[in-house]
Amino acid sequence: MALMLTDSQRRYALVTGGGSGLGRAFCLRLARAGWYVAVTDIDGAAADETLGLLTTEGGHGQTEQLDVTDAEAWIALSEKLREDWPRLNLLINNAGVCCAGEVGVAPLEHAMRVLDINLRGVLCGCHTMVPWLKQTAPGGHILNIASIFGIIAPPTMAAYCASKAAVVTLSESLYGELVPHKIGVTVAVPGFFPTNLLVNGQFDEIAYRNIASNYMAQSPLTADEVVRQTMTAVERGKLYVALGRRARWYWRLKRLFPSGVTQMAAYQYRHQIQKQAKNNI
Repeated sequence: MALMLTDSQRRYALVTGGGSGLGRAFCLRLARAGWYVAVTDIDGAAADETLGLLTTEGGHGQTEQLDVTDAEAWIALSEKLREDWPRLNLLINNAGVCCAGEVGVAPLEHAMRVLDINLRGVLCGCHTMVPWLKQTAPGGHILNIASIFGIIAPPTMAAYCASKAAVVTLSESLYGELVPHKIGVTVAVPGFFPTNLLVNGQFDEIAYRNIASNYMAQSPLTADEVVRQTMTAVERGKLYVALGRRARWYWRLKRLFPSGVTQMAAYQYRHQIQKQAKNNI
């Protein structure tokens, strides 16, 4: 059951990609804790479904159809919310897609789509909402969802890795800018875990999709656990939260042995490709 709060006590959150997967898990957890949630997604029907789930549990919110790559749409959403909300307490930039394919081989438009959604979407959200957060500071927080593949970069995942690495560094720079205003920034760095990320992903070869699916299937993480650990980090004001035992080890090892981790990732990925080829014989 969601907590019963007065208007002065209520906190307001905006979640991108809230129609399914990790975004939906964030929306439900926030609603249960008494937050008022704007569930945004490019798929309006999926956002409506999430809102239905959280209202069934006693939560409160609204849906907004949003293409995170559209800067004008972000401005329109900001203006709309400012009319109705007293403040924005939390912005969660969660919307993302993936692709896999070798540079120079896979269609360039696949890579550009990933960079647009994963990086431009986050930048547009921050650029649009930071002024509002500053106006009601101190307080307020931005949570950006990156990936362990922003730290390690296996072959065929250049665009996805580049987009998530950029989200990490964007968050680091933004953290420094917002510290004087007492606005928090957290960047989440999870490993693969079961979600619908692959549904709309673009894979140049079936083997690449199979490898990603295997990573997900073998992960002990769940979306709910990612949300739990991430929200704890937000509440504690942490900049980084690496999620999953393997992700945390990669995080540490990359700092100590950057070339070694890169070589290991390449070796392991080639091994997976060879394994996929043998299975198809």
